[in-house]
Amino acid sequence: MKRLVCLLAVLGLLSLTSIAEAKKVFIKWGATNVRSGLYANTVAMASIVKKAYPGEIEVTVVETGGYLENLVRIQKKSIHMGPADAAAGYAAYEGIIDYKGKQIKDLRVMWGGYITPIHIVTTKKSGADTLEKINGLPFASNPGTTSGRAIELFFDANGIKPVYKMMGIGASVDALKSGVASGWYKAGFKDASILDLESSMDINVIPITKKHVENMEKKYPGQIKTMTIPAGLFKAVTKEQLSFAYVVTDFVHKDVPEDVVYKIVKAIYENRASLVGSLSTLREGKFDDMYANAEKYIQVPLHPGAVKFYQEVLKVKVPDRLLPPEMKKK
Repeated sequence: MKRLVCLLAVLGLLSLTSIAEAKKVFIKWGATNVRSGLYANTVAMASIVKKAYPGEIEVTVVETGGYLENLVRIQKKSIHMGPADAAAGYAAYEGIIDYKGKQIKDLRVMWGGYITPIHIVTTKKSGADTLEKINGLPFASNPGTTSGRAIELFFDANGIKPVYKMMGIGASVDALKSGVASGWYKAGFKDASILDLESSMDINVIPITKKHVENMEKKYPGQIKTMTIPAGLFKAVTKEQLSFAYVVTDFVHKDVPEDVVYKIVKAIYENRASLVGSLSTLREGKFDDMYANAEKYIQVPLHPGAVKFYQEVLKVKVPDRLLPPEMKKK
């Protein structure tokens, strides 16, 4: 009898453990390449969520090839969520521009995100200190990345034709150092890769002009943002200058449960001050204006869990264009 009681007790304990484990949600949050300064943003957000919901939401940060890859991975459900360019996400959601025939209708958004520059870098040795002088130069490019897509569209709209050298992000830094490439681009406010380059060689960080912006908007409407970067951001930036930029937001698959997304948005919102306080890209990009930036920058519908949070907690009326189809049907 004692053995039977012990056996039943063990089985009961195992049963309770199984029930507890079943309640835990496992989330794969895509990021970017670990050598990118933007990788830390996702790590910080994931840490906040895990700390807010121990035993409930287990988040694993997944290194990826970049923000465009995240859109595809979300569609395939190899990750549940991840940051990407808002403009590329909109093109993917609508199936336009370079996403014709490759529409991704399962994308939803959690918040407004932040605006960040894409720096166009050349070696001092190349003599290319303006955008036009990049023509014909060997130029490192990272296929499948958001900045790669954005810069190629930008160059095309402005008639800039470098000789692209396709390679990875890490290899691009080495290519400039070795002279294999004369130019490159990199997203991120004070990006670690550019700081790495400046520690060993002289570089230019190329400014853009209003005319360049007008040309881009004319050929690819809605696919460009700009921001002014301050003097001293890098040694090569001796005065404030206009920079090509894009908006980064976190997309999520529509099938992630509403309550899970609600909790994630809640955790990030309640800790947004600490995020922007410790991460310059988020601080300079005004990430803490999470809902305001959604109304300002986002064209893809919010996830139902995000809508519920903003309506219940912020007491806002979410515009119809940001409501997901599944909510409009109710």
